[in-house]
Amino acid sequence: MIRLEHITKRFDGRAVLDDLSLDLTKGRSLAVLGRSGTGKSVLSRIALGLMVPDAGRVLVIDQPMSAKVRRDLMAKTGVLFQGAALFDGLTVAENVAFRLRNGPQRVSRLAARSQALAALERVGLEARVADLYPADLSGGMQKRVGLARAIVGAPEFLVFDEPNSGLDPVTAGEIDRLVRTLVTDLKATALTITHDMASVATIADEVLLLDRGRVRWHGPVAEMEGAEDALLGQFRARR
Repeated sequence: MIRLEHITKRFDGRAVLDDLSLDLTKGRSLAVLGRSGTGKSVLSRIALGLMVPDAGRVLVIDQPMSAKVRRDLMAKTGVLFQGAALFDGLTVAENVAFRLRNGPQRVSRLAARSQALAALERVGLEARVADLYPADLSGGMQKRVGLARAIVGAPEFLVFDEPNSGLDPVTAGEIDRLVRTLVTDLKATALTITHDMASVATIADEVLLLDRGRVRWHGPVAEMEGAEDALLGQFRARR
């Protein structure tokens, strides 16, 4: 669905991504793993067309990234931000329905609320939560609301930025399993940015390990255990 070809991105003369190539395959869930500062978030922004590489190109369904291609891609994309990133002044339902009310294919207030309630139900939240505000919710509930906002409208492409950060281990596990279920049910292409091996094992079909801006290891989750890579071994040891 999305192809990155020989992508390089520099900041202050330092290559954060260095000649990186990657295919995000339709219907597959990819986890991007790596230490802090290795370019994981930059990779996701370039894949979405939110950041322009210094070299290389991005193709979306074989079309080079352009303003129109980016608009079309964003209309089909749902994002769960680190920390949920909900709007404090909007109710839960208004947060979930934000894209439906403000995007290019705007729907009525009634239709947006109906879809928001359905999305909240899919992430395990009761209808009574719809009229609460983010400040009324626990961290786990805020993550679920963020997930509902990401999946409303059944997007084809999902991006999860540290989906379980800041959560206790039990709640984190619940969110990881919910993410996996939603990705599977929607048949979406998914990109997860993480450093958490438990998330990788639950959410992903395949793993890409970034190191110094380059792909150090890329393969199916099932092959991770037998991979003879020292850095990947360090991540495995932290589970």
